[in-house]
Amino acid sequence: MKQDHISYLLALHREQDWAAAAIACQISQAQLKKAVAEAEREYGCSLVKTGTVFRGFTTEGEKVVVWAQGLSEAISTLKHVFAVSNSRKAIAPLLDRRSVSPKRLEAPGADSQEIDLMIEAALSAPDHGGLHPWRVLVFPADSRARLADLFEQEKLRRDPLASTEDLRRAREHATRSPTLLAFIMSPKLRMRVPEREQWLAAGSALGNLLNAAHQLGFGAIMLSGERCFDVLLCAELGIESAEYLAGFISLGSITAAPPQRKPAMLDTVRAFWHSGEPSVETPAKSQVCLDSAASNAISESQVPR
Repeated sequence: MKQDHISYLLALHREQDWAAAAIACQISQAQLKKAVAEAEREYGCSLVKTGTVFRGFTTEGEKVVVWAQGLSEAISTLKHVFAVSNSRKAIAPLLDRRSVSPKRLEAPGADSQEIDLMIEAALSAPDHGGLHPWRVLVFPADSRARLADLFEQEKLRRDPLASTEDLRRAREHATRSPTLLAFIMSPKLRMRVPEREQWLAAGSALGNLLNAAHQLGFGAIMLSGERCFDVLLCAELGIESAEYLAGFISLGSITAAPPQRKPAMLDTVRAFWHSGEPSVETPAKSQVCLDSAASNAISESQVPR
């Protein structure tokens, strides 16, 4: 039986009227009756009681309708499954992206054209006012030794008794990754765009940059840490007093797959608002949470992004 015939029989069963069923199917009554007659010939018996007006389905017709309803539901389910699968396929690169530790990266890194593509992707992120309140600092290969010196000096300022191994690791943070960038938050003075919105815009840009790196086949991660708050290091890097060093982005070819991401439950980040229900947080509690989050962010040694 043709799929159209199935939908016509179901419409006739639902409407219990030839004219209404024909309108629902967007065909004429004559076309509907012809389709039912074709289904009857294929099935080998009458499905609809004879008469000039619709008088219902025969016993066999009712059986066919039940079968058609089950098949229609199965087809709808299958279409939904295909639609969900296609949707997941469309955003698969976003679902698959993971941060890759520098120890899992090797040459070749990103070249200048690929870095420019990543920055171009970052520039397409949502940005209130088009301010681009961020910038990217690229460290060429011939600058990495000097950067390692700066990292070592920063470590000694923070810990004058740092061991030789600690200093070696500090230098390695500047030299290990095939490609190294710094992501700098650079807020603008704008009355209509508060700084918190500019932080969100910068975060969106960073996300686009990391996703672009993933799309280009590179492993990537952004690491912050206490050195990002060192005034002398920031000055050496040309970071202005009103700017913030968010972290260092490592890029390179992946030598080993990173560990599987822990499954995240949607309900931990998603809620449904219903009008009239009280807020789950008071303003005072929200402020405490924000202050605590800021304090924790400053105290962490290295935070992957």
